[in-house]
Formats: sequence, structure tokens, C-alpha cells
Amino acid sequence: MSINFSQSVIGFIMMVVLLSSCATPGLTYTNFNRVKEGMTEEEVIRILGEPTKVTSVNVDTGIGSLFGLNNLSGTNMIWSTNDAKANVIFFKGKVKSNNFTNQF
Repeated sequence: MSINFSQSVIGFIMMVVLLSSCATPGLTYTNFNRVKEGMTEEEVIRILGEPTKVTSVNVDTGIGSLFGLNNLSGTNMIWSTNDAKANVIFFKGKVKSNNFTNQF
């Protein structure tokens, strides 16, 4: 049983299309645009890869749990390359804001 040339070409094209649809993590504008408010830290890291810098804050407000504000936590993650910089701020483990800058 042999595979003819047209079947080989079709198989190759299908493989290229499938592989190109798999996003590669890393700091690109396209990947950054996939980051949406409400995403978890893990979801963002899957898209952008490991951050260059992480800063976390955890504050006990002393207010108590009456208003759900007894403990506030936030994380700032930065991804930086020679070409771009992204800043993503998480509040209680979810994206609250993000910013992308081209480095020229």
C-alpha cells in the first residue's frame, strides 16, 4: 500500500495548520491580547510563560469578615524582553488590570 503525492501534501498541510493553532507561551502582543480580566495567575502564565519579576502583597485590614475585606491580597507580575514589557496586576488571584509596552 503506497501513499500518493497528493495525500502526502494534504497530510503535511493539515499538520502545519494544527501546529500553528497551538499557541506558544511567551511575551508577544498577540499573546498579551489573550489575557483578560478575571483570569487566574496560572492561566496568564500558560499564555505568557514565567514572569521576569513577581511582587506580592497580603494585608490584614483589621475590618473583619463582615464586608469580606478582612484580608486583601494582590500580585504584580512583569514580563520583560528587549522588545516589550507587560505588567499584569492580580487582585485576589484574578487579573484586575494589564499593560503592554513596546521597548524601542
